[in-house]
Amino acid sequence: MVGKLWVLALAFYGVMGIARATDAPSAPARIIEEIVTVKTPQGFTQQGVLSKLDSAVAPQKLLVVVSGHPGVTRPRLNEAGQITTRQNGNFLVRARQHLLSPQVVTLLLDCRSDFETQCPDNYQATAERAQDIALLVQEVQRKIPSLVHIWAVSTSRGVITTAGLLKHGQNLYAGIVHTAGTYSKARDQGLEFGPFKTPQFIFHHRQDPCPMTYHRDAVAIAEKWGVGLASVSGGSGFRGEACQAFTQHGFAGREEQVAGAIRRLVESGTLAQTQID
Repeated sequence: MVGKLWVLALAFYGVMGIARATDAPSAPARIIEEIVTVKTPQGFTQQGVLSKLDSAVAPQKLLVVVSGHPGVTRPRLNEAGQITTRQNGNFLVRARQHLLSPQVVTLLLDCRSDFETQCPDNYQATAERAQDIALLVQEVQRKIPSLVHIWAVSTSRGVITTAGLLKHGQNLYAGIVHTAGTYSKARDQGLEFGPFKTPQFIFHHRQDPCPMTYHRDAVAIAEKWGVGLASVSGGSGFRGEACQAFTQHGFAGREEQVAGAIRRLVESGTLAQTQID
């Protein structure tokens, strides 16, 4: 039942400023983050990191952020009083500041407290997972009542969660974004990417080297279900194995461009950029 919530812990910190082309160099945007925690009907806890620009007075759009494997972020305060996670290198975790605007705030998910080492596929795909997320979203909306449009974005194996939200989200979401998704893993859990009324969008690197996330798989889904597709090229600083976070699979060297395009999509509801070079 979504109605009753128990808030367990809150923590605030100001993060380093970010500067965009529209920002004055002397006045970078200041980010405020908070760990939000609720108790689930099963007696476990569900938490996430709520991030917003200090200048976001009445944001209207909440973007739920789902990291890739292992999907257990476990946010905490470090010795400097800043929030850190187990997955700081993950594409969406490290790029989340570029998703923010005066209209858009983000909620980086953790996996539920009973899953310590990884967020299981067969949990990510369930209505239970969707309900746990909805509880956290409801608490965020209580804290920021101006939030009326809910979006979700995932990367890599987190696509199992966003595909599950399409099936079980009960029309909560204004849009769903998948990046570098392991689409076959979602199908293994009985999920599909259509037909749904909820608008869907895919961001995928043309040279993604991961055998589970080739660009052609994204093209096939986009063509079959009429999903908007943004294809990414280029990047820099590639390192690690094919499916890790600092190859083309994790949009290394293109983080700001990809995250910025996602932010503009959430703001407008329209995929204005289908090629990111």
